[in-house]
Formats: sequence, C-alpha cells, structure tokens
Amino acid sequence: MRHPISKIVAIALVTPLAGGMLLAAPSSAASAQAPAAVVKAEPYSTFAITVSAPKKVKANGKITYKIKAVNKGPHQADYFFTGGLLPKGSKVLKVAGPKGTTCDSYEDGLWCWNPNVVEVDEYETLAITVKLGKKSGRTAQAILGVDSYDVPTGAENLSRDELERMGIKSWYFVKKVKTSIVR
Repeated sequence: MRHPISKIVAIALVTPLAGGMLLAAPSSAASAQAPAAVVKAEPYSTFAITVSAPKKVKANGKITYKIKAVNKGPHQADYFFTGGLLPKGSKVLKVAGPKGTTCDSYEDGLWCWNPNVVEVDEYETLAITVKLGKKSGRTAQAILGVDSYDVPTGAENLSRDELERMGIKSWYFVKKVKTSIVR
C-alpha cells in the first residue's frame, strides 16, 4: 500500500515527540498540573528589505546585488548582519557598505557587520558584486537581507558564531532574488 508523503512526514515528526512524552516524568505533582507558559519572542528590531539586481545577465558575467534594509523598530538596531546566500558557484568580487563594515562567510552565506546603530525608520545599504561560475545554470538565485540579533548587555563584541553557540535568538528578514542567465 502506498502512503502519501504528508502522512509519512507527519508520522516521522509525531513519533519522536510521543516517545519523549511517554518517557518524561514530572518532577512534582504541582508541575504536572500547572499549564506551561508560552512565551512568544518578538524581535528587538524588524527590517523591511529591498534587493535590486539585473533581471538578465550573460553566462560567466557579473551581478551586483544592492540591499536596502530599513529598520521598522520598535527599537534601534545595534547588532545585525546584512548579506545572505549568493548564487551557487559565484565568487565575491567586491562588497561596498558603510565605513567599518566587515564581512565573513558562514554556512548560510556571506554576512557583513556594520558597527553603526540604525535608528527606527533609518536604513543601511550594502552592495555585493559577484562573478558567476562557468557551470552556472539558467538562473542565478540569491537570498539576501538581514540577520538581526537581540544581543544582551555585555555580549556586543561576540562573533556571529559565538552568538549562535550561546543560543542567542536571531531573526532573518530576507528576499529571494532570481536573475536569468542568457547564453
């Protein structure tokens, strides 16, 4: 008998949860009866993202992505990264951003940090120029925007890797951009 993929996925997700609930024992009767409090985390700063790029580019050509990130609040943004996932096989040629911007590659793309604070309704821009690889397909796809962190006091000088290791919450505000490759 064939099973639809949604049924298989649902069983795969529910089975470990059900097993964990059977093995977990409450530490006291009071904790077993008290409902769990649900805390909904909100980002310290939200961003409106616009990304511009050419609609078409020649094979093995260059693409310049221009990212504009507007801080929509509710608070000033003082620790965020701009950038994202670039097209497969592309090579970064140039990054242009505010003075003091530093960039690094991570598992989820090229991310650049700007030491400036962005107040509510102000914006930051970043331009990334890449050269497409020889084996690029028909479409170059990038996912670009902002990765914003709610950094606690005293952790302002930690790297992105260290924040992730510590479990500091972050939010992605990104846009998917596609450019057709013409031969």
